[in-house]
Amino acid sequence: MLREDHINELQEQLLTITRHSSTELVSRSQDWGPINFEKAQPDIDLALSIGRDLSDLPVEFLTENVASQIISYVPEVAQCLDEIDEFSIEGGGDPGSNRDELCDRLRQCTEQLQEVAGPAIPYLAYRRGDITENIARLEGTLDAAKTTYDDAEKWVAEKQGEVEDVVRAAREAAASVGVATFTQEFDQEAEGLTKRSKNWLRATACFGVATVGSAVGSYFWPSVSLEAGAWETLRNVVSKVTVIAVLFTSTVWCGRIYRALIHQATVNKHRALSLRTFRAFVEATEDEYVRDAVLMAATKAVFGTVPTGLVDQKSVVEEPAVNFVEFGKSAAKSLERTPAD
Repeated sequence: MLREDHINELQEQLLTITRHSSTELVSRSQDWGPINFEKAQPDIDLALSIGRDLSDLPVEFLTENVASQIISYVPEVAQCLDEIDEFSIEGGGDPGSNRDELCDRLRQCTEQLQEVAGPAIPYLAYRRGDITENIARLEGTLDAAKTTYDDAEKWVAEKQGEVEDVVRAAREAAASVGVATFTQEFDQEAEGLTKRSKNWLRATACFGVATVGSAVGSYFWPSVSLEAGAWETLRNVVSKVTVIAVLFTSTVWCGRIYRALIHQATVNKHRALSLRTFRAFVEATEDEYVRDAVLMAATKAVFGTVPTGLVDQKSVVEEPAVNFVEFGKSAAKSLERTPAD
């Protein structure tokens, strides 16, 4: 350990460094004008930092050799800082050259001081107890964090079942709402198509009556006299046939539109009924595999081809209404859960 006189000497020399301020040493626009020491600011900050650290640390734990080197380098650093503090642009020589030379000297002195004092500062901080306290504080923080993590993990494990129930209930509620919404939309669409089809049915009836009436009326009027020539007879026949053909075509066209609308209304009613059936089966069972199988069957019924007999449809290959693979999976998992005899 250092002798008391060396300790006092070192403390006094460190005061010659720490009494300076980095802001005042870097720039003084009123005194130096455009000249400043921003180039030397890192060295100034380093020198002041080393001086403050050594002043706050127990330097009595330094060896005589290290303390002697520090005592020998501190005055040079303090002298450079004093010269910067007393720098004047009115002195002899070029102010810029003087500034650069002073910055170079400060860098050399600071590097020498750092080489000696830098490795000693962590050791002095450890002897003061900062590192030990920090390590103890970090260990306490880690223990608290681990305890919090364990509690959180335990809480998650306890609440996992409740969370799964909530998620399952939310999914079922969302599915129920979705099924109800689409069922209502299919019903509304079927009702709208039925109303529109009635108008076309009336049009079909009107055109049909008009066609029959024209056919009957054309037999009596206009009459063709026995004296009429071939061209006159042909003209009368063509005009009658044209009127009847137009009316008959309109009747057939309206009838086809009516049949198409009735077909669409029947399909939408079938889809709504399929969704109601699916909802009833799902609410009646809790087996997820049964629900999946019913969902596949309901999907096929809703979005598949529905032969109503009202319009011509191409034959399609029918798939099984129930996917037995899903029941096979359910049976396999049930066997896995069953303990062996």
